Amino acid sequence: MSDTKTKRAKIVRNFKDAGTETQFTAGETVDVSEGAFANYHAAGLVEEVEAEAAPAPTEGDPAKVGRTRS
Repeated sequence: MSDTKTKRAKIVRNFKDAGTETQFTAGETVDVSEGAFANYHAAGLVEEVEAEAAPAPTEGDPAKVGRTRS
């Protein structure tokens, strides 16, 4: 089990990581280690992805239909 922390990164332009030989395509969103993110960000290759908040359920939410409390 690994304790490596990761960050979501939006790839700004196509590039290949010379050390790992991993290819990245502009526009995709990937998980990378915090260290790799720092390096890619400093080089202008990635942007941080903001966490998206889930919308609050509404009364007509289909996920709630048919559910009752017991």
